[in-house]
Amino acid sequence: MYTSKNYIPTLSLRNLLTDISVRGTAVGFRFRLLGELWKPNFMRIVKLTDRGAIFTDELTKEFVFVSDLSDIVQFEIDDRHLEYQPHHHYEVSPG
Repeated sequence: MYTSKNYIPTLSLRNLLTDISVRGTAVGFRFRLLGELWKPNFMRIVKLTDRGAIFTDELTKEFVFVSDLSDIVQFEIDDRHLEYQPHHHYEVSPG
């Protein structure tokens, strides 16, 4: 088990995304998928699915579909939300 605050389990990531979505806050979410570079812009959550999520990039008007949240290896948000700090890179750990 990771003890650093930089490491977030996938379940906590899902809870964060759910909370942002339910509260309707304007928190932007930017991430890096396994084997890819960081997404260039912060995105808004459109919908959470059973395992993944759909995001929209408001600058490019593109939708980004993540079929499995465990494919996200790092993320950051653009505004403080709960205990998560803005512009801080969090590592997503399996489990």
